[in-house]
Amino acid sequence: MRRLIVLGTLMVLGGCTSPAPPDRFAEAKAIISSRCGSCHVVPGVSGAHGNVGPSLAGIGNRQVLAGYFKNDRATMIRWITQPQAMLPRNAMPNTGLTPRQANLVADYLYTLDN
Repeated sequence: MRRLIVLGTLMVLGGCTSPAPPDRFAEAKAIISSRCGSCHVVPGVSGAHGNVGPSLAGIGNRQVLAGYFKNDRATMIRWITQPQAMLPRNAMPNTGLTPRQANLVADYLYTLDN
């Protein structure tokens, strides 16, 4: 009992707070950081400060992708994985992402609607 009182006191005095919730986009951000960040600015992703491609800030609100394609989930996933098949000789390389990884990246990118 004595230990519980001491532990409770330490928690109150130490300003013990609950841990921050896990980042549900952590895996997507890691993929973006390693595969996309050298070419694109991506808000919320450390190391994603490239200036070869456009900033992806607000991409969720854009009407078109790559200047040609309707901005919807299926098109985004296809663009992320096979941009050369969609628009040959454009500057974006095929990323080699798996369908799962592309879905994770799309989920995160569609949160960037500001």
